[in-house]
Parts: sequence; C-alpha cells; structure tokens
Amino acid sequence: MDIIFDGTFTEIIINKDIKIHIKKICEKLFNNLKESNLLAPIDRKHFTAKTIRSNYAKVAKMNCVKTIYSNPLNNYRGKPSDQLKEYLRSIGNIAMSKYGLVYLTNKSARDIIFHSFTGLKAYGVSAIKEVLENGSAIYYKSYYDHNSDRLVISAPIEIANGIFKGKYMMGVAVEIYSASNRATLIELAIEKEPYGLLSSKMTTHRSDSPSILTLLQQVIDVKNGRLSLDQVTAIGIDSE
Repeated sequence: MDIIFDGTFTEIIINKDIKIHIKKICEKLFNNLKESNLLAPIDRKHFTAKTIRSNYAKVAKMNCVKTIYSNPLNNYRGKPSDQLKEYLRSIGNIAMSKYGLVYLTNKSARDIIFHSFTGLKAYGVSAIKEVLENGSAIYYKSYYDHNSDRLVISAPIEIANGIFKGKYMMGVAVEIYSASNRATLIELAIEKEPYGLLSSKMTTHRSDSPSILTLLQQVIDVKNGRLSLDQVTAIGIDSE
C-alpha cells in the first residue's frame, strides 16, 4: 500500500523518517482491516430479482437516514469538484454498505459533478455515507458496462430548511469492477416525495437501463401504494 502525499503544508514540515514510520503504521492498519474483513469486497449473493424487489418495500418503510440542515460543500474553498473531493476526504473516502466496502474517490467527485450538479444535489452530498451504510439495493445489473457491474442503493433523507425543505428518496450509484471486485461511488440522485418537484436531473445514456430517478420513482410509488412489488420491473439482473 503506497501512502501518497499531495504537496500540502503538512508534507513540507514532515521529514523523511517520520513519513516512513507513518507509512508502516498505515500498512499495518490496512492489513489488519483486510484480515478482519472490514475491507470486504462486494458480495453478489444479495443480488437476486426476489431480493431486490423485496428491498423496494424495505426502503419504502424506512425511517429517514439523515436530516440535512445545510450544504456541506460551503465549508470548503475552490470549484465544486475540489469542494466535493475535500468533503469525501473528510468522511474517510470509504463507506461500509451491507454489501461490502464502497470507495469514495476523487473520480467519484468528478463523476458526480459531471452529471449535472445542482444545488439540491449538493445538499444530498451530506447523506452519501448514511445512504450507502443504511440503504438497500434497488437495482443491480451485471456487466452493465462490459467490465463492470452497476449497483444502486437507496434510502430516504430529509432537508430540514431552505428552498429544498422536504422529504426525499436518495439513490447512490456504485460501479463494481469485474477484475478487482472493487466498488466505487459514481453518482447520486434525489427525488422529492411526491416525485416530480425539485428533482435532481439525471438521465441514462443507455436505452436498456433506467435512470436513478426512475428507480426512486418506483420506490415512492411502492410507498404510496401506486405500484405493487410484482409491478416493479426496472431492477436490472441479467442472470442469478
């Protein structure tokens, strides 16, 4: 495991011997985490059509996993991508979902910003970790993009004040690389309850896969009794 210093003031004042000592400590910690299974890869046994459909009912009945009071990116300087990178760093760059470890990387920040970054979406950033750690899978598609699978985890959130005040369903998209089984956050979307107002716009570029918002609308429809679990069709799954 390489410890990379990014040229900040901290790096300048730390001498070479201390750097080597810190690297050894981090390597030992990393190995301990691997042995304790805290760095577990994504476990695909959870992703069956039956399980994912049942997750729609679970998410529909869930309590809010995060109440948001402000835009977390306002605490950081720079352009939005830099602010988001700093925020993800502040929460440890990882989240432990019930399916395995998800990395929150600099690429995650760039991907999220690339997919139409709105003020509402900026508020949702505050709940990324809570949604990943407490939410359930509402979509899984194997070989979504040749060498990777796609997973969407969802949970309800609430914004307590301001122009976006209200209850929402939030979804986070995770890419799982086939070769390494490494899972990385790539996108988030938010849909207001009832859907159709102030929604975070994110559309799919693939005709055979739904947008995250479509999936969140299905959850809200299940919650409001407009859709039965048997009618939930956008769940992915090529094979089980």
